[in-house]
Amino acid sequence: CLIVVLIFIPSLAFATNLRGMVDLVHPYSNAPFPARGAEVTLYVQTQNGPMLVTSYFTGGDGMYYLQNIRPGNYTLVVNRVLRFFITVYNIPLQDLPPILFRY
Repeated sequence: CLIVVLIFIPSLAFATNLRGMVDLVHPYSNAPFPARGAEVTLYVQTQNGPMLVTSYFTGGDGMYYLQNIRPGNYTLVVNRVLRFFITVYNIPLQDLPPILFRY
């Protein structure tokens, strides 16, 4: 039992939680409002191509939360359209800049 704990504790120590927001921009007023139900996916590049790490649908406030992400370089994709290259650092919580989605 102790061996199992020692194996999993280091892997959690090097993972972070990501938090961000997706806003839509109103086409007439240009005012931003939360993008409810936007699909946010996170991919890592492997030698065989991109691999899905996790996905999340934003809440009514436009927020998304991705948990236990290892430090490294990733591609964040919103609604299968917008792509952002991000770097995840070894910190407990990483806030990502807000994403504005124009339609």
